[in-house]
Amino acid sequence: MLTRHSVTAAAVALSCFGPIVLAEQAATANRDDVERLEVFAQRRGQDLHDVSVAVTLIDGDYLQQRQLKDAVELATLVPNFIASQAAAEGTTPAFTLRGVGMFDYNTSTVSPIAIYSDEVVSGGANFLTGQLFDLERVEVLRGPQGTLFGRNTTGGAVLLRSRLPEHQFSGYFRASAAEQQSYRLQGAVNAPLGESTAARFAFNWQDYQYSMTNLFPGADGGGMEQASFRLLLSSEWLGWSLLWRLHSEHWSGQPKPVYSAGVFSDLASGERCSPAEVGSRHCVDNFGFSVPSDDYWTTSANTGHKRNRTDSWGTSLQLERALSDSVSVKSISAYKSFNRFHSWDADGPGQFIEGILGSDNEFFSQEVTWFWQQPERFWTAGLFYLNERLVQGNELDLFRDFRAVPELAAVPATFIYRNRLQNEAMAAYAQMEQQLTSDWQLTAGLRLTDEQTRYHANADLDTVAFYLNDFWDLSGKVSDTEWTGKLALIQRLNPRHSLYYSYSRGYKSGGYNAGFSSSPEEAADSAYDPEYLHAWELGSRWRSADASLFWELALFYYDYRDQQTFVNISSGTAPYHVLKNAGDGRVAGLESDWRYRPAASTELQLSVGYIPLAKLGEYRQGDVFVSDTRLPFTPKWTLGASIEQQLSIAKQALNWQFGVRYQSAIYFDQYQDPYARQDGYALWHGRLGWQLSSDLELALWGKNLFNQKYAELKFDSVAALGAYTQLRGEARQLGIELSYQF
Repeated sequence: MLTRHSVTAAAVALSCFGPIVLAEQAATANRDDVERLEVFAQRRGQDLHDVSVAVTLIDGDYLQQRQLKDAVELATLVPNFIASQAAAEGTTPAFTLRGVGMFDYNTSTVSPIAIYSDEVVSGGANFLTGQLFDLERVEVLRGPQGTLFGRNTTGGAVLLRSRLPEHQFSGYFRASAAEQQSYRLQGAVNAPLGESTAARFAFNWQDYQYSMTNLFPGADGGGMEQASFRLLLSSEWLGWSLLWRLHSEHWSGQPKPVYSAGVFSDLASGERCSPAEVGSRHCVDNFGFSVPSDDYWTTSANTGHKRNRTDSWGTSLQLERALSDSVSVKSISAYKSFNRFHSWDADGPGQFIEGILGSDNEFFSQEVTWFWQQPERFWTAGLFYLNERLVQGNELDLFRDFRAVPELAAVPATFIYRNRLQNEAMAAYAQMEQQLTSDWQLTAGLRLTDEQTRYHANADLDTVAFYLNDFWDLSGKVSDTEWTGKLALIQRLNPRHSLYYSYSRGYKSGGYNAGFSSSPEEAADSAYDPEYLHAWELGSRWRSADASLFWELALFYYDYRDQQTFVNISSGTAPYHVLKNAGDGRVAGLESDWRYRPAASTELQLSVGYIPLAKLGEYRQGDVFVSDTRLPFTPKWTLGASIEQQLSIAKQALNWQFGVRYQSAIYFDQYQDPYARQDGYALWHGRLGWQLSSDLELALWGKNLFNQKYAELKFDSVAALGAYTQLRGEARQLGIELSYQF
C-alpha cells in the first residue's frame, strides 16, 4: 500500500502537488469518522479539520524523491505559487502566492511570504533561500497569516520542520549524480545520548553546473557548490522540553550567465523585432550584438570574473513546559548571521551594466507563546520581538567599456553604496478557538504589531573625470503600528464533509528600498508605506465513504490597499527601480484538488489553481503611469497532475511516479509588456525506484523530461542596451540515486 500522498491540509482549502504520510487509510476506510491528519498551521499539532487555514502539506521524503534543493523549488508543488531567483541564483528569491508577492533585486526587501524554519521567522530577503534536506515536512500556508504568523505575511507562510532527534541509533546516506555535472550527497545520523537526550546531525552537499553554454572567451556556463549542515539536540530537563538547533550554509560559485536578447531588426531605423522573434540571431541590441546561436541554452556573457560566496550560520533554543494540566508555555530564541558577495552581469557580452551585491546581516528574535486548553475553548497568546541589522556594500557599474573611448568617456559612472538598515519589530497576539455547537467552530484572532526601520543611505560616485565622496548621505526612519487579525467559522455538514468561512486582515510594514539609485533625489524617494490586505475565503472538503476519493476546494477574494509594487522605470539609460504603494488592487481565484485511490497501490491526483482577477492598483510618478494591469508573476492557471504506483516484481518493490506542473502565461513586469511575457508551459517529471533490499534503494529520476524551453526572468533593458535581459530555465536533467538506511 502507498504511504505517500498529495492532500491539502486544512479545513480551509485543498491539497496540492505534494505527497504526505497518512495513517493507515485501509483501516479507516469503513469508519464514519474523518481520519486524523496532523498539521501545525496554528502553532501546535491539530487535526486538519480543526484549522481554518489553507495549507499544502508536503512530506520530507517526497521532497528528496523530486530532487528539490531549495525553497524556491517548493513553488512547483503548490497551486497559485510562483517563485524565481530575481537576479540569478545566489541573490534574493521572489515569491508570489495567490498574486501576492514581491519581485525585487534588493537585499533590503522583506517578502510578504515568510519562511519559518523550525518556528524561527526568516526575516529579510537574504534569509529566504534555505536548502531542503532532512525535513519531516513542509507546510505552505496560503493567504494572510495576520495573527499567529503575523509579521509581514500578507501572502502566506512556509513552515519548514526538521526531522527531530529520536532515541535510537539510525540514519541514512544518499548519493546522486545527474546531467549538467550535478552531484549530491546527503545524510543524517541520529544518536541517543542518554535516557532523555538525543542528537541528530544532518548534512547536504551539492555541486552542479547550469544548462547554459557560454561562448564568451574565458567564461563558462556557471555553477554552484553548496554545503550545509544542521545539528539538533533534544532533551528533557527539570520539567522542560529543550530543542537546540545549530545550522550553517556555505555557497561558492559563478552566477548563471544572462541571455541578452536584442530587440531591433533594423538598428538604423529603430524598427523592432516582434516579441516572438526576440532571441533570434537577426535581432540586435544598441551595439549591434546579436545572440551567438539559435540554441536556446547558448549565450555569450562576460561572466568569467563574476563570483558568488555566501556564508551563513544560526542557532536557536526552544524551551517548552506544561505549567498545569491545561496550560503550557513555549519560548523560542534565535540568532542568525549572514554574509554574501555576489557580482553580476546584466548585459551579456559587454561591460555596460554590471555590479556587486554585498550583504552583512545579523538577526535576533525572541518569542514566548502560551497555550491554554479549556473544555470547549483553546487559547493561543504570545509576545514577539525581532531586531535585524543589514549593512550593504553594493556597486552599480555603468558603461565601463566607454571609459577607453575619449568621445564617450563622460558617460560611464560607478556608484558605490554603503547602506545601513536597522529593523525592529514587536508584537502581541491572541487567538481563541471556540466550539459553538457540535457542528460549528469559531476562530477569532488579533495581533498588534509595532515596527520601525531606521536607515542610513550613503553613496560615492566614480567617473573618469572625478571621484565624488558622499554623492548623497541621508538618514531617516519609517515606523508604523497596526492591528491585524482573523475571524473564521468551520461548519461540519457531516463527518465526511465540512465548510469554512474566513476573513483575515493582513499587513506588511513600510520601509526603505536601499537599491540602485543614481541620484540623491532617487535615494530620498526610496521610502515606502505599509500595505494592507483584506481577504475573504470560502472552502469545502469532502471524502467518499470508502476514503478512496478526496475533493477539496478554496475560493478567495483579496482587497489590496496601498499595495507595495516594484516598478521598473525604464525611460532612462541608468537602471532605476522603485518600491512604491500602487493603490488598491484586487485578486480573486480558486484552488481545487482531486485525489483518487482506485487501489491500495495506486494514486492519481489533479490539482488546479485559477486566478481570473489579479488587478494591479494605480501608480503614477512623473512620466510613469501604471493602472489596471495584471499583477506580475501571476498566471491565470496552474495545474499539477501525477500518478504513483507501487508494484512487486520478483519479490522486490518497484515504485514509479510520473507527473506534470503547468502554468499559463505570466508577465515579468507591471506594464503587461509583450516582450516581458512568458507563455504557458509544462514541466514533466518522473521517478523509478527499485527497493533492492530493506535498507537499499536504487532510483532513476528526471526533471523537465521533454526539454521545455522557458524563461525564469525577462527584464526591460531597452533604454540602456536595446535588449531584454533574460535568465533561462534549466534544460532536461536525468539522474541516478542510491540510498542506504541503517
